[in-house]
Amino acid sequence: MKKLIALIAVLVLCLSCVSGLAEGNDDLKSAKAYLYQMYKNASRTDIKVTSVDYDVLSAVVVNGVSYPVEWTSDNEKVQVVAKEGAATIDVPEESPVEIIYTITATLKDDAGNTETVSFQRQIPAVATTGVVYVDTPEVGTAYKFALDQNGLETPATLYLTGEMSGNYLGSTANVLEAADVYIEETDGGYYIYFYAGEAKKYVNITTYTKDDGSLKNTQKIEDAPSVPYTWDAQRGTMVADLGELGQFYLGTYSTYATFSSSNVSYISDITKIGVSQFPAGFATIVPEQVKTPEAGKAYVFALQQNALENPATLYLTGEMSGNYLATSASLSDAAPVYLEETDGGYYLYCLKDDVKSYINITTYTKDDGSLKNTQKIEAAPSVPYTWDADRCTLIGDLGELGQFYLGTYSTYTTISTSNVSYISDISKIGVSQFPAGLYDVKLPNE
Repeated sequence: MKKLIALIAVLVLCLSCVSGLAEGNDDLKSAKAYLYQMYKNASRTDIKVTSVDYDVLSAVVVNGVSYPVEWTSDNEKVQVVAKEGAATIDVPEESPVEIIYTITATLKDDAGNTETVSFQRQIPAVATTGVVYVDTPEVGTAYKFALDQNGLETPATLYLTGEMSGNYLGSTANVLEAADVYIEETDGGYYIYFYAGEAKKYVNITTYTKDDGSLKNTQKIEDAPSVPYTWDAQRGTMVADLGELGQFYLGTYSTYATFSSSNVSYISDITKIGVSQFPAGFATIVPEQVKTPEAGKAYVFALQQNALENPATLYLTGEMSGNYLATSASLSDAAPVYLEETDGGYYLYCLKDDVKSYINITTYTKDDGSLKNTQKIEAAPSVPYTWDADRCTLIGDLGELGQFYLGTYSTYTTISTSNVSYISDISKIGVSQFPAGLYDVKLPNE
């Protein structure tokens, strides 16, 4: 691991340097006060952010007396490694989630008296895009039930659709066709479910009776749950116990593109996962903002709405909401969008059943006869867009009215046109102004 050297030796202190920070002339308190001054910028109010190892004092000397410092961490992912002259705080170099942790210094004198001081620190989450599998799924959170099918000629991520394909669970490589999947707690583990409209449907590993009267494992989508699952964190999948038949997981193997139940013995050798066996896990989809778009490639049109009480990514649905462009916080509702090259730039359109619907920045005439900017979904394109690479958004030029982009502001959740003057100061983007851009979620092209 890389290391940030904060201190590598014991510092010798003069009491006069710290006596003003301690109560009375207690040397142990003075040593504690010095540590506080040394590391106070790591307090939660001014949090120190680091994803590299760093060293801290292992002793403080006051008036010729050395007071050893013992450091502890409240998070198992952050380890304290003692060494001569210092202690190393060993942190993960890469974490998929933000970690807030506390390190505590305990100073001790020969009489057994102690003083403690604590500091909170932060390990930032690694900026990850694409399909991100979770270490532990949470109840009530929407996921995609997915696997990476490396056995296909063209490797793909396959998602549960929420429909059957014969006796198997249907899948798709198009994330917009994937069901939002949840887990619910029950005695002994969890059930897996999704919604078909307002109806709750369960994804079950269950049994059926063969012609010879024996039981065989199978998989079904049903109105009620059956065998509960337990979470196998090592393999990142759910496991159901069918008694004498054994334990089973959902996934696929070889080049099969449907989900089915398989005995866990197939993944007892963990090295087979991702090579010949592909168990399904729970994933979140983190769209990647496009810096240089390509004509004819399928994207989603979205923005990060940080002004909401619960910040969300809002996706263009391809429909109107009154006079505005409708959005949804669910990727499942997003419309695939494409760029079409034209003289002077691009047109932006949705495609459904081979029919193009253009997302236009255009004008309308007010009652006083003046022109006003607006946004419409129409059968034909109007003003071409140019690509603003600095702001990662499309700009439409309405002549004397000015130049406009599509996005939102404040807490509005629809997409509308705004003058580019609002984002001339690029620092406002993501703070008070939220221009919409193209995001790549690896959609298959039509």
